[in-house]
Amino acid sequence: MNHSRRVIITRDGFLRLIDRLNYLKHVVRPRVVEELKEARSFGINLNNTQFINAREKHIILEKNIHDLEDKIHRSEILVGCRFYVKRVFIGTEVEIENLETGEVNSYKIVGPYESDVANGRLSSTSPVGRAILGKFEGDVVRVEVPAGTRRYRILSISVP
Repeated sequence: MNHSRRVIITRDGFLRLIDRLNYLKHVVRPRVVEELKEARSFGINLNNTQFINAREKHIILEKNIHDLEDKIHRSEILVGCRFYVKRVFIGTEVEIENLETGEVNSYKIVGPYESDVANGRLSSTSPVGRAILGKFEGDVVRVEVPAGTRRYRILSISVP
């Protein structure tokens, strides 16, 4: 991973990463290590599927911990921006309309680690997020998606 590339993230998103890391390190890791010790007591060989499964689980857990530590290291927390002009930026809430379907959706623009479209959290690095970043209310943007080109109008921008 590229450790030098900083990623802007909201304070809430950063705290969720920290909580997840603590959970993996202090709750999940001890369980997995115990499973590995127990499996190891039956011998380390190719016939011991319990050991092989426990080792694989341990490797995956350590990779997840490493990835979270890397994300936390690269995170730059967005703290209290003052907006003199309503523009779409990380932390703003936007309402956009799909001009082809008329569908209107509301999203909070968040960093890439916080994305959860089903819960109204749109990543600033997603195709739609990149297209609307820096735009104003009333602007129309074109977004290239695998299904073709979509057009969206920014109906409103609010700063929580």
